Amino acid sequence: MTSIELIVNLTAIESLVDIWKPMMKQSILIVGAGAVGQVYAYYFARAGHDVHLFVKEKYLAEAEQGFTLYDLNQDKKRQHPTQFKNFHCHSDWSTVAQQPWQQVWLCVSSTALAQMDLQPMLQAIGDATVVVLQPGPDDIQHVKAVAGDERVVSGMINMISYHAPLATEVLAQEGTAFWLPPLIPMPIDGERQRADDVIQLLKQSKIPASYQQGFAERGIHSTAFLMVFLAALEINHWKYKALGQNKAILKTMIEAQQEAFAAISQHYGTKPALALTCVKTWMLPSILFASRYVAPLDMETYLEAHFSKVRPQTMALLNLYIERAKQYQLKHEALVGLVAQMS
Repeated sequence: MTSIELIVNLTAIESLVDIWKPMMKQSILIVGAGAVGQVYAYYFARAGHDVHLFVKEKYLAEAEQGFTLYDLNQDKKRQHPTQFKNFHCHSDWSTVAQQPWQQVWLCVSSTALAQMDLQPMLQAIGDATVVVLQPGPDDIQHVKAVAGDERVVSGMINMISYHAPLATEVLAQEGTAFWLPPLIPMPIDGERQRADDVIQLLKQSKIPASYQQGFAERGIHSTAFLMVFLAALEINHWKYKALGQNKAILKTMIEAQQEAFAAISQHYGTKPALALTCVKTWMLPSILFASRYVAPLDMETYLEAHFSKVRPQTMALLNLYIERAKQYQLKHEALVGLVAQMS
């Protein structure tokens, strides 16, 4: 065989590998089996991958029984639950270390991540890509500081998932309901090859995704907008109507959002999207009313249920905005006022 023939044959083999690569089965570890972790596990398992969940010992027996899922994209009336059991469970890193992994997804809250000792995980997962889904750049940097920049890929959750039923729902069986908004790709960032591998996994699993470099820094303004809104909503007992009629809180909320934007811009060197800075007090009742019809669920009740559960994460972010404002000697009185009313 001539050198030219050898090169041609190697090129052909590489092309075949590329063709079959999307069909290769991967071992995926999901850390955390809450509403988010269950849904990603379900999509990956349905695509034919070897899915494992890592949970605390006290949740192991329950997780091993499987999960009841309601896909609101296909079943808006919640009449056809899916029983999901196609996965393995771990509660000890020593069992995780017994096999190779391609990707490890951190599906826990920011507060849980901050309290998590990452070293045992890193020792158990070899060279696997670590996927960080927490909302802030500081969360991503926290993981990178321990795991190294090259192997960490960040993503933003592009779905709504929650423990069902909500207070306004009636279901024959409790479970996890989820809705994946159409045509909204999940942003992914990180070292390009590893990021592309994550995107490939998502797309193969029927989850839209795209490479968006620096999305976390750009998106932190949107997160701040939401966190401040949630503070105002909580103060009004999670009721849209009460918030819409509370002109004083609406005014304070918008001032607090501007304070957060200024502190974030100073720290990260990014600017908020124009739409975020143009929101006026008189617009908010209409925005709140329209939000009821965005998704196939009661958004008002969902926000109360979900964000009451992850309240420590919300409080941590609000206090971070205050700390950043103080650091750069910027206004923060409205932020402090909102947080005080939440206590």
